Amino acid sequence: MSALRMVRAEDLEEARLAEVDREFMTDFGPDWASWLPWQQEQYLTAIERVHAEFAPQGVAA
Repeated sequence: MSALRMVRAEDLEEARLAEVDREFMTDFGPDWASWLPWQQEQYLTAIERVHAEFAPQGVAA
């Protein structure tokens, strides 16, 4: 009998953030300082989207 392992939302969020990092590092290289402004903006927008996806819903900030 296999035991089911609980997956925390935080773990999923961290995995998705790491995926975004890998995608952008592959596309633009590992040196953030050498990225063009539009590349940095795209990266930050992608990170914000991941955080928004995992933000608590219906909770007043």
